[in-house]
Amino acid sequence: MTSGNEVLDAIWSVLRRRIVDRGIAATELGAGLLRELGPLTRRDGELFAGGHRLNHDEQILPHLARATGLGFALYLGNRRIATSTILDAGRAPPIDAYADSELVDVCLRRGEVFKGPLRRAETPYQVIARPLLVGDRSGGSTPIGIIEAFQDERAYYELLAVSAKRRAAAHTREQDLWADEIASVGTFLDDVARRLQLLALNGNIIAAQAGEHGRAFRVVCRELGALADRARGTVTDVRKLLQAMGQDADDHGLLDSASQDPANDS
Repeated sequence: MTSGNEVLDAIWSVLRRRIVDRGIAATELGAGLLRELGPLTRRDGELFAGGHRLNHDEQILPHLARATGLGFALYLGNRRIATSTILDAGRAPPIDAYADSELVDVCLRRGEVFKGPLRRAETPYQVIARPLLVGDRSGGSTPIGIIEAFQDERAYYELLAVSAKRRAAAHTREQDLWADEIASVGTFLDDVARRLQLLALNGNIIAAQAGEHGRAFRVVCRELGALADRARGTVTDVRKLLQAMGQDADDHGLLDSASQDPANDS
């Protein structure tokens, strides 16, 4: 699967390697679990691990699928005898069907691990398969079947896309909440600036009426006016911050009146 975008394809290449690495570990784990049950034997067209019948297995493979997030299949020779999967791993291939020729060549003829892409019913899969070995008379080992892990690439890609969209949506909601909180602070400062400016204006009027006795009070009024200016400057900075975040400050209740001179409202 390629998107034509070099960055996305590079990311997908990394994710594909992660699927393969997980599948290698999962099939090794599955083969180990089968060995713990006992020696593999073939009787009357069925595969046994110790006394456990593996045809149509409903214990080991479902446990592996839930634990690893991959689909699994077992083969006796080149015939599929058991499958299990989960929703995000893709559809389980049919039982009693035959293994892909690539698996037969690598796992059964050469006794090696297969790892790579396969297309099944026009769907791309990442498949990791290893031979199930039994001892022979010469002291060596012979493949008796295959254990396979698989992942539907499209399903995995769509799962990642949905997860990324959810994270982006959650981040947007958090950003909106933060912007609302900032806007509420700006609205409060805007109100404080208005009140301070009105106090300074009214104080200056009273001080002028008091003549020389109001000189000290005029100093206090100037400080109130300077504080109101700083508050209005802070509101302006908040509006710029919201705009930098891609938010419309007016949508959060922070109006342009924050930059107007409150004295005009009197």
